Amino acid sequence: MSDNVIFITGHKNPDTDSICSAIGYAALKGEGYAAGRAGELNPETQFVLERFGLAAPELLRNVAGSEIILVDHNEAGQAVDGIADAKIIEILDHHKIGGLQTAEPILFCNLPVGCTATILTLFYHQNGKKPEPAVAGALCSAILSDTLAFRSPTCTELDKETATKLAAIAGIVDVEAYAKEMFMAGSELGNKTEKEILYLDFKKFTAGDTTFGVGQVSSMSGEELQALKPRMEAYMKDSFSEHGADMLFFMLTDIMDESTDLIYCGEGAEAAVNAAFTSDAPDRIYLKGVMSRKKQIVPQLTEALK
Repeated sequence: MSDNVIFITGHKNPDTDSICSAIGYAALKGEGYAAGRAGELNPETQFVLERFGLAAPELLRNVAGSEIILVDHNEAGQAVDGIADAKIIEILDHHKIGGLQTAEPILFCNLPVGCTATILTLFYHQNGKKPEPAVAGALCSAILSDTLAFRSPTCTELDKETATKLAAIAGIVDVEAYAKEMFMAGSELGNKTEKEILYLDFKKFTAGDTTFGVGQVSSMSGEELQALKPRMEAYMKDSFSEHGADMLFFMLTDIMDESTDLIYCGEGAEAAVNAAFTSDAPDRIYLKGVMSRKKQIVPQLTEALK
């Protein structure tokens, strides 16, 4: 880590919003601030950074003793190592309030929108600034990613309006076509191991005394997801003890069908799924219209596990 720099970082197993919001906020903050990351880039995020000529944020291995700003998360279990011994000075997020505590008041902005990048763009407006075209492209990409190109139930009108304005700054002429290109880049899973796929977008949560992990992969191709499903089922069963959770859940989200196949393992996981969801197909947990982990999976599982 660089000395005398306040790092802005998203969660472990970072997604496009986690990375691009850190980049966007560091650019707004200016001197003395830098974007960091708490894990390796996924293919979609790599595509975005290459598309707009942006460097990957510095990999943060341990932030103990440092001043840190968190974006796109506010739970200790999702944060970079050493967070318990760091000084959190700001949090910008769009998820449920987690268990982090601070010793003194901080700026904590949490809004019910589809993406942290939408909040970041509001901060630009409040400061009378516009993001540079490359940063605007990254922030627009984050919104498209988190809202699945406005298909997710987490998407708000503010997300749509913000993405449209950012696209104009970035020179993205056809937002839908660009989103498809980005999703296709992110769903090239054939050369990845099952472990890499599980952790492309994986978060841990707690419900009472239960810790559960939820991973998600989204694809434009239903055929790709169905081919992946048995691989992930076998891997999760065989490697269950390695992941530090009482239960594992994995969402195979079909962007075009606007649906999710949910697979799971761990004692009590089947009972939790049956209590939380009603499948729209026999012999599988097929959830039509379910695309959001934050809004349509985690709250329901949390309630079922209490």
